Amino acid sequence: MRIQVSLSERVIVHINRRPERYLGPGVHTVWAPFSEVEVQRLSTDALTADLRPEQLALVPKDELRTLTIGETERAVVKRKGRPLRWLGTGEHQVWTVDPSTKIEVIDVSAIEAKPLSDELRPLVPATDYLEVTALEGQVVLRWVNGALEKVLGAGRAAAWNVAQKVVLSVIDVRERVLAVNAQEVMTKDRVTLRLNLSVTFKVADPRRLATVAREPDEVVYLALQLAAREAVGSRTLDELLGGRESLTEILSPAVSARAEVVGLSVVSVGVKDLILPGEMKTLLNRVIEAQKEAEANVILRREETAAVRSMAQTAKVLGESPLLLRLKELEAYKDLAGKVGTVNLVLGDASLQKLELKLPGS
Repeated sequence: MRIQVSLSERVIVHINRRPERYLGPGVHTVWAPFSEVEVQRLSTDALTADLRPEQLALVPKDELRTLTIGETERAVVKRKGRPLRWLGTGEHQVWTVDPSTKIEVIDVSAIEAKPLSDELRPLVPATDYLEVTALEGQVVLRWVNGALEKVLGAGRAAAWNVAQKVVLSVIDVRERVLAVNAQEVMTKDRVTLRLNLSVTFKVADPRRLATVAREPDEVVYLALQLAAREAVGSRTLDELLGGRESLTEILSPAVSARAEVVGLSVVSVGVKDLILPGEMKTLLNRVIEAQKEAEANVILRREETAAVRSMAQTAKVLGESPLLLRLKELEAYKDLAGKVGTVNLVLGDASLQKLELKLPGS
């Protein structure tokens, strides 16, 4: 039998179903009359092989390397510097026909791991290796066997998931706003109001946030809701309308104390809207309108009184000084003359003889 073997192949010749010969690249002749001959072709481009011990005994050691990977070990096969295969626990047969083939054994017994290269990472299963990236304003929580083991800062966080079960989770510690809208609350004087509230908070203790409350946002929401009901229910409508800023000062300590328990820090609490029912709004507008009219009347009467008092004072001064009165009269004539263009003089017959006309300069 004539057998041709290419450069990327190896051949095992089975005679009567037993492996007898191992053939490298080239043309080979197998002479086995009256025997059953079977040719098994192996591709060395496949990186790994799966041969039985009888077959493996025929392969030269410099062409196929056998290695055993422990439970806390892994290996990566590289050719020409590029990682091509990730090997897990067990026995592996790696083709080393290409001299650039390298095998790197890695100890994965620890939890800490250096981030893998972008070429190697796609080859590694999630059951062996975990990696997350936290941006600025985020942190990474590392859980080991169900317990929170460490809080890591921003950057790439990697861990081996072999000896122990590891979980990496990213949480955001930046400020965020929670809106508590359309809260209908009754005041002390039984007026129903609708409140729109907001609270700004951030993560102060990531470890407490992750272990104390399942839904920390809901804890803050409920705390603000209850605090608003208690604060509004103990005050009248006039007190609320007159001290809206004081309402936030009352709400903030109550919400902050509850948020601190779950690892959050309250930055501010705000009352965005305080909405009255339609009929109450109309009534309140009437009250405000009446108040403004009363204030306007008071100002008008005050101004009128001041004007009369000024006129009385002026009349008293003029009455005591005839010369000043004459001067005031002349000023009035002057103002009048400045507004008159033509003067018509009407005289009787007896007055014509007394009329004396003088030209300017005469």
